[in-house]
Amino acid sequence: MEVREELRQLVQPLADEEGYELVDVEMLVQGGRRVVRILLDSPGGIRVGECASFSRRVSDVLDMNQTIPGRFVLEVSSPGIDRPLRSIESFSRFAGQRAVVTTVHAHEGRRRHEGLLLEPQDARAGVRTDDGQEHWFDWSEVKDAHLLADPWPQRRREGGAR
Repeated sequence: MEVREELRQLVQPLADEEGYELVDVEMLVQGGRRVVRILLDSPGGIRVGECASFSRRVSDVLDMNQTIPGRFVLEVSSPGIDRPLRSIESFSRFAGQRAVVTTVHAHEGRRRHEGLLLEPQDARAGVRTDDGQEHWFDWSEVKDAHLLADPWPQRRREGGAR
């Protein structure tokens, strides 16, 4: 089993216990150090104190299970305004909001598609671009997706320039 998936399985019950949504578990190297990043959310948002408390619980579980050998930095935070979309269910939840979807292979000559998320259909994710075109992708074709903070929604609706 992949370490990231093992981490998810260890952390998910803790998140469920606290009533949090486990948005993502990331493992990366930043500045030469290994980082484990856990993104949490809840209906009312997640507070810094809640992240700190959750981080202590996760740290204890990781120490006990020795899932990650060696040194690493554990970060627990909210997903932020550019929230990653890691499931087809998240596309449904955030339908109508602005996002960027990057695909594994090019569709109509490009891999990056920016626009409004469409309600998924038959396990397919969709985006309506600013020119009104709809682009649909099998979920397996989605490499990355995240919400976009849109500072100009009114101008966009009126057809103004960005």
